[in-house]
Amino acid sequence: MVIEAGDALVRKLQNHNPWWERGTEAFSLPARQKSDFYHLARPDEAGSQFEDQPLFGLVGRRGVGKTTLLLQFIHHRIENGDAPERFLYLPFDADPLYQLQSDDQLRRAVRYYETRILGRIEEDTPHFVLIDDVHRIGHPNKPTIEGWGKPVRELIRDIPGRHVVVTASAGIQIERELDSTGIADETYDVQPILPEKFRDYVYTLYPDLEGEDTRVSPTSIREGDNSLPTTLQSGDVESFVAELRRKYDRVADDERRIQSQVVDYLAMGGTISYEHEGVVQSARELDPGDYTRLRDNVRNALYQEVPGFESIQTLADLERLCALAARNRGSDPFRYQDLVELFDVDRRTIADSYLPALEELYLLNGITEYDNRRPRSVRLYLRDTGLVTALAEGDAATVRNDFEREADLARVAGFDHTMRFAYGVRAMQGIDEPPTVQYWRGRDGEIDYVFEVDETPVPIGLAYRSRERESSIDVLEEFKDAYDAPVGFLLAGDTVRDTQPVEHLGDGIVQLPYWLYLLLC
Repeated sequence: MVIEAGDALVRKLQNHNPWWERGTEAFSLPARQKSDFYHLARPDEAGSQFEDQPLFGLVGRRGVGKTTLLLQFIHHRIENGDAPERFLYLPFDADPLYQLQSDDQLRRAVRYYETRILGRIEEDTPHFVLIDDVHRIGHPNKPTIEGWGKPVRELIRDIPGRHVVVTASAGIQIERELDSTGIADETYDVQPILPEKFRDYVYTLYPDLEGEDTRVSPTSIREGDNSLPTTLQSGDVESFVAELRRKYDRVADDERRIQSQVVDYLAMGGTISYEHEGVVQSARELDPGDYTRLRDNVRNALYQEVPGFESIQTLADLERLCALAARNRGSDPFRYQDLVELFDVDRRTIADSYLPALEELYLLNGITEYDNRRPRSVRLYLRDTGLVTALAEGDAATVRNDFEREADLARVAGFDHTMRFAYGVRAMQGIDEPPTVQYWRGRDGEIDYVFEVDETPVPIGLAYRSRERESSIDVLEEFKDAYDAPVGFLLAGDTVRDTQPVEHLGDGIVQLPYWLYLLLC
């Protein structure tokens, strides 16, 4: 029997690139793009983020929407007049046969594209080679197979006007391969894609909220005269509060329908709803099978993808750590010593191996106490509340019917959105390094989240339940006194009522609705 696996990808190129023959009719995509699409494709500008450098990487966990973003980009460009032949899409996870002799298969596929497809249009027309799940090409234990770095280096070196886009589960999978191949850092950029945030979910449900009069843009609180960085420098809290009130006023008439979707978002998270065709109006539309698939996708990612970038002897421990975080829901920090005894490993394995691996996959973050150089404890946050539900409950019914469980998930989503908020502020300042969000222990309570802007700490307390409000204010005041922090936030749940939705409580403490904070992140 003759084995012809080496041509498997070439034989299916037409199937994977149906737009070559059918144009925009070849696509079946979600009705609305998530927010990542707009800064990647730049639909209202010339060019795209994919064209800012010869090589661009999208990274994120399985099911987060990387493939959909690539296809939305292709569809957008063809719909706006680009020739379909300008786009070659290569999905290396679509068939295990593509992963045999993958370096040669990649070269053959590109040669076929160059001679049979690209030749139909003008020779100097810029074009795109989009390689999906590029980490599936790597074979570190097979020295005769080059991996994907060298073929990609050839692609961007040989043809002017060619832009290569690759996707993987983690940035380190791209960075290590390119470093070993000798590709200069300035030649490429890497962008993480995270689960759908609350803002994306709300705009999918209510597209009218993106209208000129109701769209709530976070840009002005990230940079400008009334932004958080400016407020931290000037101490002018009132101007910042006025800006937040203007944001609220835009959607004040829609407050109830936005509020009503918070619990559904907390129950579903940002992956399950995005994977469904059409709009998921409520978590009631999901069944236990949806959560089982989410859990299985994460399990597959841990066993298939961690070995490619991190040497971890007991991969099952990563799944167990995620399950532990799901049960705890960020409610209490874990002592490192307790984790050492529970997992029967040393502290270095937990702190320097397990947690970084899960963070690289955008699954879980371990955060320590602010201003503590020798932390003895770590708080564990999963980055998707749907995954918390999948690992701890199995379906959404418990979350929808139990306010205490809802409040726990609000804490988890609050951490994830604070990470996004801090990242957005830093991005506006031209800082590419990911932010650090920590917690802080006071005499009478804890600050849920603390991050820094220009080395100035920003404390954020969560009072999702009405009984938590006074203690949260007390510990915010304690933190501000200890660190001379100009501004602190109190995020109030729907059961916390005051005269003003956005209110300056005095001494730089700003209270705003939890749902509005999520919308602004």
